[in-house]
Amino acid sequence: MQRNPLIEIGVIVAGPMDSVDRQSISIAIGQVGDFFRGQFPEFDLRMLRARRPELSGDGRAQPSELLQQAAEDRDIHHWDFAFILTAAELAGVYSPFCFAALSRPLDAAVFSLSLIDPQASGDADEDVRVDRIARRLSRLMLHAIGHLTGLNRSSDPSNLLFPPATVDELDAMQHLDEEQTNRQRVALAEIADARLEESSGRRKSYPVFAINAAWINRREIVDAVLGARPWEFPRRLSGLTIASVSTVLILFMTAEAWDLGLSQTPASVLLLIALSLCATTGYVIQRQQLLVRRGRGRSEQTIVTSVSAVTIVFLGMFVTWIALMSIGFCAGWLFFPSELVMNWAASSSLQSEDLGLTTTAHMSSFSASVALMIGALGASFESQHHFRHIIYVDEEV
Repeated sequence: MQRNPLIEIGVIVAGPMDSVDRQSISIAIGQVGDFFRGQFPEFDLRMLRARRPELSGDGRAQPSELLQQAAEDRDIHHWDFAFILTAAELAGVYSPFCFAALSRPLDAAVFSLSLIDPQASGDADEDVRVDRIARRLSRLMLHAIGHLTGLNRSSDPSNLLFPPATVDELDAMQHLDEEQTNRQRVALAEIADARLEESSGRRKSYPVFAINAAWINRREIVDAVLGARPWEFPRRLSGLTIASVSTVLILFMTAEAWDLGLSQTPASVLLLIALSLCATTGYVIQRQQLLVRRGRGRSEQTIVTSVSAVTIVFLGMFVTWIALMSIGFCAGWLFFPSELVMNWAASSSLQSEDLGLTTTAHMSSFSASVALMIGALGASFESQHHFRHIIYVDEEV
C-alpha cells in the first residue's frame, strides 16, 4: 500500500508550562491535525512533540533566540518545520507585542501562550482557558503553516492568513479560500519530496551539494529574501546607517578625501564598490553569527537558510550603499561648485571643464563605499537579537 507524502512538524515546548497550557497544547495539536486532514487528505501530517525545559519561560523572550533553537532542532530531527511554544511574552520589534514570530528563512515559528490566555483579560475559569487557548493556538499554527508555505496575507477577517491585532480577531479566523488551498497543496508536495541528503546515489562534494540545494530551493530563497524586506535596512539598522551617513558627510567636507577620490580610476572605484559590499556582508554575518549551526552533517534546509541570510544581508548592504551614494551625489551637486572641487583636488589631472555630474557620481561612489565599510562597524552596536530578528523574522502576528 502506497503511503501518503509525509509532512513533519516538530512542536517544542520551551520552559515550564502549567496544567492548563499542557492540556491546551495537546488539544491545539489535535485541532490542527483535524483541519489538515480535512483540507489535505492526500498528505500525512505528523506533529512531534519535544520538551526543552532548559529554555526559560519567564519574563519576555527574544523570538530570534528561540527561532534559532527551533532551526537547530529542525535540522537534528529532519523535520519540515519547527514550532516553539513558550509561556513567556515575546519581545516584538515591529509592534509592541506579538502572539507569534514567523520565519521563512528558518522554516520555524515561535508562539507565546501568554497573550492568548483569557486569564490575561480576567477570565480565570480553567475550562474556558483550555478551550480558548487551544483554539487560538491552533489558529496561529495554521496561520504559520500557511505563511511558511508561501501564502500571502489576506484582508478577510475570517481567513486564516488574516493578520490579527487582537485575540477577538484571532478567534474569527476559520478557513482558507480555494486559491490558497491549491497553492498550499503544491507547496506541501514540494516539501514532502525527499531531500538531497536523503537521496540515493553517489555522494557529492559539499560545494556541489550546496549549489544543487540552492538551485532546487530557489523559489523558497526568493520568498525568504522578499519577506525580510532588505530595502528597509537603512531604516531598521540605525547604528549602521548613522555611522555610514556621518562618514559620507565628513568625507565630502574634507579636501584630502576629494583629492583621493578623484584620483582613482573608474575601474578602481568599481573594484572598491564590489569589495565594500562583499566585505561588509561577510563582516556583518560573522559579527552577528548568522550562520552558526551545531553539528557537521550536511542539510538541504541549512543551505537554504544560509543562502537566504547571505542574500538578505548583501541586498541590505547594497540598498544602504545606494542610499549613501544618493546622499553624496545630492550634497556634491548642491553645495560643492567646480571651483572649490578644483582647489581641493589639486593633485588630480582633471580640468575645470571636466567637472560635472559624472565627477560628482565618481566621488559619491567612492565615498559611499568607504562609508559603508566604516559604517558596518555600526553593526557592532546592534544587539544580536535585534539583528537576527530583522534578518529572520518576516512576520509578527
